[in-house]
Amino acid sequence: MDDITMILLKVVISVCAALITAYVLPYIKTLKDDARYAKVIEVVELAVRAAEQVIREPKSGQIKKARVLRFLREWLGANNIDITESEIDQLIESAVYAMKQGKES
Repeated sequence: MDDITMILLKVVISVCAALITAYVLPYIKTLKDDARYAKVIEVVELAVRAAEQVIREPKSGQIKKARVLRFLREWLGANNIDITESEIDQLIESAVYAMKQGKES
């Protein structure tokens, strides 16, 4: 009887370990990645708003974008976050669009 109980216990533990590895760990990784991406979006929005406040000259969009890009590259590097230039550009444009929509409302 004890042998059967030990075998069943080992099988149950093996199945639980397999389920955790297959489902729970990837889910936790997804949550962590989502939180990291949300933080990146927050920082991009803050950088865009800061550039808008600091640089007041007319027709200075390229200067503002260059400053935001420089800041973001430094921040992303310091936080070991790997994002392509295209993704950074899209996030900046999205933040600018959202900011302009907020001003008009």
